[in-house]
Amino acid sequence: MVKTRHIPEGFRGQRLVVLPATVRERVQNHPLLNGLLVTDAGIFPSAKLHFIKRKDGIPTTLVIACLAGRGWVKIAEDIELQIVSGSLVWLPANLPHAYGAVKDDPWTIEWVHFQGTEVDSWRELIGIPLNGGVLENSPKTIAELRLGQIWAHLDRGYSVANLAAASGALRTSLAAVAGKLAADDGQKAAQERVAASIVWMKGRLSEPLRLAELASYSGLSVPHYTVLFRKQTGFSPIDWFNRLRVQWSCELLDTTRASVAEIARQTGFSDPYYFTRCFRRVVGVPPRKYRQVPKG
Repeated sequence: MVKTRHIPEGFRGQRLVVLPATVRERVQNHPLLNGLLVTDAGIFPSAKLHFIKRKDGIPTTLVIACLAGRGWVKIAEDIELQIVSGSLVWLPANLPHAYGAVKDDPWTIEWVHFQGTEVDSWRELIGIPLNGGVLENSPKTIAELRLGQIWAHLDRGYSVANLAAASGALRTSLAAVAGKLAADDGQKAAQERVAASIVWMKGRLSEPLRLAELASYSGLSVPHYTVLFRKQTGFSPIDWFNRLRVQWSCELLDTTRASVAEIARQTGFSDPYYFTRCFRRVVGVPPRKYRQVPKG
């Protein structure tokens, strides 16, 4: 049986720069670099048979962005995670780990090693556990991080200016990750607020309701609430509220003998003519004609 040969690097089209140990020692305490110092960076396209195992970890933190294909990461010998296009891997310093490409669909990755006093703060901001982890994003988002450009700064030479540029590029990428997560959280919170206001509407269908009340209930300004509501439902808040009332009136028309005027009042329409206009706009026919349509 032929044993498959795995390799740590040496892929067609790869880019790779490793900061020499002597340079690292010389600059790591520089005021512009002690917060965040990039020590290695590169790009491995279609990294077939890629495999790394570090039983004692390494002194630097490693971030891997998977742009295409698939791979895997094993953390501390007992946690194995599957990596797909759009995954962002964070492996802390001094933590045993292993990783590699899937044989039939090898990953394309951009990666960077770094160290410094800021590392833990960035990890916390992004929300990575102490023992590392994986964030799932869209492949487009991962590509926009542009981790692959960091190596180019090191490739120009090891001057403080080039090293500071590499650190700045890394900060920009990490800030983009944190910003994307914050935007996602904000979007989720906005969706939850709009959903909660709809529930609130349903409990007050027979009562007068003003747009300012809905916005206030959601903790948003009227313009902001209106934009978010329309984006999520396709309707303005008051239009949606009236549609809920019309839906209720359809149920009453089908199940009771109450007059159209009585149903209008019960469902919160003080003006029966306005009720009829709203009903026709939503259902397509006036209330009396709707009641005559055979159901079931």
